[in-house]
Amino acid sequence: MKRMLFAILLVGVLVLVFVSGCSSLPSRPEGTTSVIPANAFTTGPTDVIPLEQSVTVSVAEKDPIYNTLDVTFAGGNGQIQVKDVEVVFTGSDGTSVTKKIKPEKGELVTFQGTKGTDKVVVYVDYFNGNRYKVVDQLVETRTREPAFTKS
Repeated sequence: MKRMLFAILLVGVLVLVFVSGCSSLPSRPEGTTSVIPANAFTTGPTDVIPLEQSVTVSVAEKDPIYNTLDVTFAGGNGQIQVKDVEVVFTGSDGTSVTKKIKPEKGELVTFQGTKGTDKVVVYVDYFNGNRYKVVDQLVETRTREPAFTKS
């Protein structure tokens, strides 16, 4: 009789354990947005690269209609020493996208920006193991000027 009662209790506990794992609440309620860290939209200092390793990466203005943003590798003295170029884009809506640029002059990546202020950070990795932050900038949406004004 005691074994039968023990077996029933054991089965009951196992059922409760399995059921409790299936009934957990979702980690994020529907319709909420991710929280952007307070320092996400402040810029920090960039690194000083030795002249023989210097390269240029340019960030274009956002397109005023489509909000796209181009980041271009423009080469430089140290271009041949560059292993990798990593661009981290953070939109004002909290999205973050990382893309790589080939270290070849004129190569570019395009990001879908937002209507707000976005942030772009570019890191350059060298074959010798050094990593430099070469760009840390906020990019606002450019507004179009009206062609004419009424008087």
